[in-house]
Amino acid sequence: MREIAPEMRLYSPDGDRLYLTAAERKAFIAAAGAESPEDRLFCYVLHDTGCRPSEALALTADRVRVETASITFRSLKKRSTDKQGRAKQPQYRNVPVPERLIDQLDLVFDVRRVQGTAAGSARLWSMSRPTAYRLIKRVMDRAGIEGKQATGKGLRHGYGVAMVTAARPLPIHVLAKAMGHSSTKTTEIYLQVIGQEERELFAGAWGE
Repeated sequence: MREIAPEMRLYSPDGDRLYLTAAERKAFIAAAGAESPEDRLFCYVLHDTGCRPSEALALTADRVRVETASITFRSLKKRSTDKQGRAKQPQYRNVPVPERLIDQLDLVFDVRRVQGTAAGSARLWSMSRPTAYRLIKRVMDRAGIEGKQATGKGLRHGYGVAMVTAARPLPIHVLAKAMGHSSTKTTEIYLQVIGQEERELFAGAWGE
């Protein structure tokens, strides 16, 4: 059987869960409310899009699509060269988000006003990646989330799980595009989720 890349495991070799549950994602959002408006929004973007922290850090006002309530990310994990070793063009993906997130980004970063100007191409967050990881850990601690899932990757995996276990689950090909996966085979890992999310799916089938 082909081994799954470590990044795409939902459980560690010891059986520890590597994704946030629905309850933990809710607790994360509540705990983020104690941060500054800028840091709080960083957490909201991670939660609402499933993007990687490094992709959020690269975000600019010009990539916030106000008219379509979506955010365009540069997919940083995509290969930069083709099979012949030739450089590939940067790849981007557009992810729909709640309108409230667009409004909050506009309120804090003045997105609508700066778009199309020099300020519009500047990064929204100037923090480094280590600082971003410390922010995520701080919010996880405040939320009472402990374990190997209490990471940015755990939050990203939690987004994937949430999207396939929703009342109206996203089709795998749509989720793959939103998460920046090159193949739907990668995204199918989220169909293996077990635990409370899976029980709720069975409960729906049972009519509970």
